Amino acid sequence: MGTPVIEVTTKDGKTRRLMLTGDPVTIGRDAGNSLTYKDKAISRFHCDIRKDGESFCVRDLGSRTGTRVNSESIIEALLKSGDLIHVGPYEIKFVLLPSDLSVQPKINMETKPVTDPKPDSENQTSQDIADLADMLETAGDPASTGDLPAPFDIVEDNPEKQIRRAIDLGGDIQDSSSRHSKRRNQSSDDIQGLVKAALSHHTSLQTMMDNLPTRALDPSQLSLINARGQVIHAPSTENIKLAVTAGRDSVMFLQILLRLCAQVRATDLHIEPKKNTFHIRVRVDGMMVNVLEMHKAIAQRLLRVVKVLADIDIAQNQLVQDGHFSTDLPDRQVDYRVSFTPAMFGQKLVIRVLDSAIAPTRLKQLGLPAWMASDVGQVIRQDAGMVLMCGPTGSGKTTTLYALLREIDVSLRNVITIEDPVEYQIDGVTQMPINESQGRSFSTLLRSVLRQDPDVILVGEIRDPETAKIAMQASITGHLVLSTVHAQDSIGTVYRLLDLGVEPYLVSSALHMVLAQRLVRCLCPHCKRPAKPSSIEMMQLAKFGVHDIDKIYRHVGCPSCLMTGYNGRCAVFELLRANDDLRDAIVGSSQVQELRKALRSTLFSSLREGGYRLVAEGITPIEEIDRVVGIE
Repeated sequence: MGTPVIEVTTKDGKTRRLMLTGDPVTIGRDAGNSLTYKDKAISRFHCDIRKDGESFCVRDLGSRTGTRVNSESIIEALLKSGDLIHVGPYEIKFVLLPSDLSVQPKINMETKPVTDPKPDSENQTSQDIADLADMLETAGDPASTGDLPAPFDIVEDNPEKQIRRAIDLGGDIQDSSSRHSKRRNQSSDDIQGLVKAALSHHTSLQTMMDNLPTRALDPSQLSLINARGQVIHAPSTENIKLAVTAGRDSVMFLQILLRLCAQVRATDLHIEPKKNTFHIRVRVDGMMVNVLEMHKAIAQRLLRVVKVLADIDIAQNQLVQDGHFSTDLPDRQVDYRVSFTPAMFGQKLVIRVLDSAIAPTRLKQLGLPAWMASDVGQVIRQDAGMVLMCGPTGSGKTTTLYALLREIDVSLRNVITIEDPVEYQIDGVTQMPINESQGRSFSTLLRSVLRQDPDVILVGEIRDPETAKIAMQASITGHLVLSTVHAQDSIGTVYRLLDLGVEPYLVSSALHMVLAQRLVRCLCPHCKRPAKPSSIEMMQLAKFGVHDIDKIYRHVGCPSCLMTGYNGRCAVFELLRANDDLRDAIVGSSQVQELRKALRSTLFSSLREGGYRLVAEGITPIEEIDRVVGIE
């Protein structure tokens, strides 16, 4: 290994070299750094370069504009000779000089040894307070958009060397001791509040996870993977004070929140800016659950970390921005869809959690009654026909269709999907995302797919007349078509297709099965309490075939269910199987009475009937069925 140095260019165009030893080299605009840039575009403590085994690495210290290596945003990265480190508008080159090539003293940059501050009590040292004050102030500073960047200073241990270096580089002489003293006097209370807030956040989140019935993930079991596929290991949570001091609390809190999402089966993580804080909530079992109010400085750094992971421009705060990243767990990889949207007090962040462990993956895991599961299994083994899922947004339609796809032998049949977007990848299936801006709509892709010799086609949604007509024509010409429709129930699906302009004869010929679905929350087994049903509730249950019930259950709330009273969700189904009577009714008058009359000759159970059976079994309360299905 050669002699490791970094090369920087001064204001007068000269190249200066700084030899790297075992001591970390910190870079920022504060005078306490080894390498100081007097530029608002640089954070006070921006990044550092330190020895990592036999190599050197650069790590970002929670800067507001980020650190890049060879134009790629990083949180931490190993360096090789010739790498360019981008700090704001400046470039720093890492070079390994030949061992026999000495570095001339006149261009050596003597560094001030910098070590990580390690506070050992609540009463931190004055230097730690000053460092934290800089991070708090930097978190709220807007990115600089001024003219050419100012020159930088090289800070030395010896004040005389500092003066000579400032003059040599064309900079100004600064009294770093007076600046530190002023900053300590102004910011010590704020920084002590920041440390206490971080400790409080950590304690609240850890207590919340410890009270849950499922075992919490160990921090070492979750690695962050950015949009470029690079693995980033989050810092340890053993020393929260050290994490805050080093500017690594944002990465640590992101890791904790993602671990919480995995533990409670959350589908979304919301980080919402308020006037003085950030409100953090998760969507569990379809409902929003409060997590905590996060300190604004910590939350702002957390948002920047997410942007770096998702490869999003961190300098833009007034735009709608989208991206993605993932995490690596011991048994699976979890993907996240990131959405930033401007709000009154800043950008709101919503992270969509795409965890395959949350949703059922097989037909037998859906919870269908035995007779429904038998009918569905028969239909998906057919060579042609149409199977439709209906229900409102968030009712689990796509999850059920994916479970049906997994029952198909993809080694014997050509399966193609058209989705908006592709959320879960299925082995052996050709999956196509739509892109309206490029002319790839459901209808255009469906026409193209029909020339790909498909056996099974999944269309993410039938939302326009052209897609509906093509899909139905495909189903009667030797293709099995699976899709979704936004309709309240199975009979409403028939009218939705007719409303789209599809001819009644085509609907009656193509449609084989409609499965309506709702997701209801299950009562928490740890805190649900029995109760005697009221007379009105007894009448409701009896009207839909549930008799002789002397006990139902109601929700209470406990730490195990995040005080919601519910834990998990199950599905309620309504199955419409097309027969001759139903087809005649569709082609004939197509009136609701005629369709319902035709259903009497089949096994038909409404959504409400299925829901009230769950009430009788003590799985969910009556008010949950009324909320999801609607009050008659």
